[in-house]
Amino acid sequence: MAQAYKLRCANCGAPLPQPRQGEEYVRCEYCGYWNKIADSEAYTVKLLEEVKQWVYSLVPRQIITSTTADLVARHHLFQESILPKLTPKLATARAEFYRTMARSLIDIKGLLGREGSNDPKRYFEEAVKLEGLGELVATEEDSSLLNQVTGYYNALAYINNALVNAAKENYSEAARNFAEAYKIVETIGESAFARRIRVASEVYRALGEIMNRNPQASKTILEGLSSVDSADRNRVEIVATIVDWSNTWFQQGRDPLEPYVRVVEYIKKYASITGGIVEEQLPELVKEYARLNISKAGVSTVRYVAGDGNVYMPFYLSSVTLTLVSGGLLRKKGGEATFDTVIPASTPLTHPPVVDLNYFLEAKGKDLYGKINAYTTLCVQKVKSGLRSDYLNPNTPVLPPLTTRRLAEKYFYDAWRASGGMLKVTNVAVDVGDLIYLPAKVKQGYVELCDGTIKLYIKNPSSFESMVV
Repeated sequence: MAQAYKLRCANCGAPLPQPRQGEEYVRCEYCGYWNKIADSEAYTVKLLEEVKQWVYSLVPRQIITSTTADLVARHHLFQESILPKLTPKLATARAEFYRTMARSLIDIKGLLGREGSNDPKRYFEEAVKLEGLGELVATEEDSSLLNQVTGYYNALAYINNALVNAAKENYSEAARNFAEAYKIVETIGESAFARRIRVASEVYRALGEIMNRNPQASKTILEGLSSVDSADRNRVEIVATIVDWSNTWFQQGRDPLEPYVRVVEYIKKYASITGGIVEEQLPELVKEYARLNISKAGVSTVRYVAGDGNVYMPFYLSSVTLTLVSGGLLRKKGGEATFDTVIPASTPLTHPPVVDLNYFLEAKGKDLYGKINAYTTLCVQKVKSGLRSDYLNPNTPVLPPLTTRRLAEKYFYDAWRASGGMLKVTNVAVDVGDLIYLPAKVKQGYVELCDGTIKLYIKNPSSFESMVV
């Protein structure tokens, strides 16, 4: 037990930098906590005493004293008393490491749906205990095993510490933890995971630069990433959108931290409205949300229809083909109807998720072809003729999209399969197209478009108001 140990952080358990002469406090580089040196010393002494007692519980003190000078005796001691304890620890640590790496390493303020991280302190303490066995190692084989077990625990400590810090928006500390984890994971032969950890470190460095209002540095870091694992790709895309938007804001003379703050708020509200995070949807939605805000700043264009209303609503301009039966010979071979429609991109905040079907079911006195013509004339034709690609007025209230193209397509198919038979429709195909914004009038509990042809009921008016930008 003669090995010298660094002071340890009383908060997270990580090693502390050497304090300067006369200093009373030292800051942990891995969690940002300011340790009173006296407290850190007390914690470290207590930890080392626990290490000593743990080692003596494996091998009595008198045996250690009598065998440490004899390599052969030490090797036998290691094989008989320590190896049976190390082997299950290696299995446990490796399994925990694989479970940790099975999910994305990227998070933004704890919002992206990763379950709570494990306490890094217990992993650091476990690693220190294992390091206390170093005096009993006699062969390279013994040393390799001990280093591997210790490596897994240290890797788990730094990875979990990084995730804890990311949830608190301490992105620079998260990056530093992942940088340490990368070096350790390389040494224990987990190169594939090491590459992922290195990417995570760089992504958190980029977020740290955003927090420091240095978006160009963030962009440079992300552009340097060679590849991103599929487990992390969605989240890295979200960070990339934040970085691009932040650079645009910086070039416009605006606060480059604002895009990060807005995206965090958007994700919070999205999760509240939808009941949770659907990770596959967020990259597309965040990108469209950024594009909408940048358009209102006069930098990029969106497609919209100018008109009367007090809010712009998001829709997908789409093409539909119906196969139907209408009597006579057509009942045998099936007729076909094609038309353009708009699919709400505001579900689940509004209802219904499909507007044309409701119109067709409620319209009186016409066959389906006639209803399609009426719907097209009253709404879609006006939408298509009025569409423009332009900047949005910064004072124009707009509801950002909450529904991806893929989800809008699913809603469309589900609705038509459930009720299309009432219109003698046997098959439906839809091609979900561009995101567009249409003027709407907010009424009591619903919004109205196309002179009342379309009505969307608002499920939660306060959420609706808070989501509008």
